Amino acid sequence: MSIHKAYTILMSLELGSIGIMYQGSNNNPFQQSSPICFLFFTSVFCHAVATMADMSLPTTMIIFHFSGVIGCETLLWILLPKFWNWYIINLFLLMVISLCFFNCILNIPKLFRSNDAHPSNLEQQEAQV
Repeated sequence: MSIHKAYTILMSLELGSIGIMYQGSNNNPFQQSSPICFLFFTSVFCHAVATMADMSLPTTMIIFHFSGVIGCETLLWILLPKFWNWYIINLFLLMVISLCFFNCILNIPKLFRSNDAHPSNLEQQEAQV
């Protein structure tokens, strides 16, 4: 299974579970505008855009994984509405992400420092004069 399909399959399973959970009730979590729904739709949109972008860039990979995890987590917030479940899910996801993407996480500060390490063209021209 490719990495692109993992988040999609997980989100569709969670959406199916939410559909089964709210099947006969008049209280559908997606009928109301809530911050959780807004966060879910925003993360799904960002995930779709990152999927179509050039995946060789490290920034695209970070956005892809971050938006995928946030999308899955917001659906879990709808499935498990108690606060302590949020904490357990967040703790578990942070451990999994830190173990799976340890090298990517270590490269994030290097991305920001690489811009400072290279002098601009104006500074190089002033040094030559």
